[in-house]
Amino acid sequence: MTDTPIELLRAFLADENDAFPERRQGKFWPRNHHRLSPLVAKVEELLDQSEREDFYFHLMRVTGGVPQVSEKEMPLLINAYRQLLPFLDDGGIIQMGRRHEMLYTFGFDETGVLDSGETNSAKALKTRRKLIAQVGSYTSQPAQRDKKSKFASFADDAVRIHETFRHLGYRHDRRYGEDMYDVTNLSFWGMAFICLLNTSTRTVFLADMMEGTYDLPRRDEQFAMLHRYVEAVIPDVHPDETLFQSLASQLKKKELARRNSTEAADLARKLGLPFDESEHWEIYISIGLRGSEESPLIARNVVRLRMSPDPDRQWNLTVRLNERGELSESEEKCYRNDLGLPALGPGNLDRFPVWLKRVREDYGLDFDAEAADIRVGRKRAAAKLILKWIAT
Repeated sequence: MTDTPIELLRAFLADENDAFPERRQGKFWPRNHHRLSPLVAKVEELLDQSEREDFYFHLMRVTGGVPQVSEKEMPLLINAYRQLLPFLDDGGIIQMGRRHEMLYTFGFDETGVLDSGETNSAKALKTRRKLIAQVGSYTSQPAQRDKKSKFASFADDAVRIHETFRHLGYRHDRRYGEDMYDVTNLSFWGMAFICLLNTSTRTVFLADMMEGTYDLPRRDEQFAMLHRYVEAVIPDVHPDETLFQSLASQLKKKELARRNSTEAADLARKLGLPFDESEHWEIYISIGLRGSEESPLIARNVVRLRMSPDPDRQWNLTVRLNERGELSESEEKCYRNDLGLPALGPGNLDRFPVWLKRVREDYGLDFDAEAADIRVGRKRAAAKLILKWIAT
């Protein structure tokens, strides 16, 4: 049994020390984290010095976060971080601390120290942890942008964030190759948002991202996200910040050009859908089999098409037939086709009605386009035009 606090802590250490050589997480933490977490603040009085350093190392390794410690414990925590550095870029299932968060928090890594210096005091650590908590407390990028004032309160830390980004060459994720690069990382974009909210860093940060000095993984996708954050801060930009305004204008033109070249945007123009050039919109179409009493929204036999002008997520087509299987594809490729149906194929979004007709005539699947459920937000006029298109 591990009933006492010291027994719990030592059981955690023993389990993680056994697991670490295999670069995996032990089993004790997932089962007992609710019992161990309250003990973090009591470690100083329960474990000896070497055990405490070991504890901080494994705690950061399995939680991805940095614990708050007393002034006396700072050297042990920093030593634990030094031991962690060689393993920060390991892939796998361990919730390892992210390199940009750790560098910002501690102020150094294997290659050097930030100009703003190392974090050597418990007071400074508390300040750093507050910012990391702020950027990590949201579940989406739009949610971050909706809370601009909360991010603006951390604007004084923007210089250190900018140093962190440059130190890493704007590559916060070194665990995987470009295809799996964590391009949507919320803590990175939260920190970027803070940079954009500081008058002394936003222009140089935007120039860093746009001018090709740094080799950004999946650059076009990052530009699309960057554009949305820049648009969120434009109302705060001073008239004399002409370089920032110029860069923001270039970025906007670039993103509009990408949007307008998508299949969905081209189709919207052909159909005369009432969307503004820069408006973000999504269309959801659900079509059940003719004669079905089920709503297309919940039908077990259904075709679903989603489309938007997002260059990185243009459209998805899914066909589901109860107990028979599924067809699933996007503008990039076909992911699954248990049904042996013809794929719509890249570049053929505007031929969706023709595809429906072929599926009906050649495969006997009569999806009732006239009874389709079409969701376009509040744009009822758009829904009518889409219904006319798919029913032709």
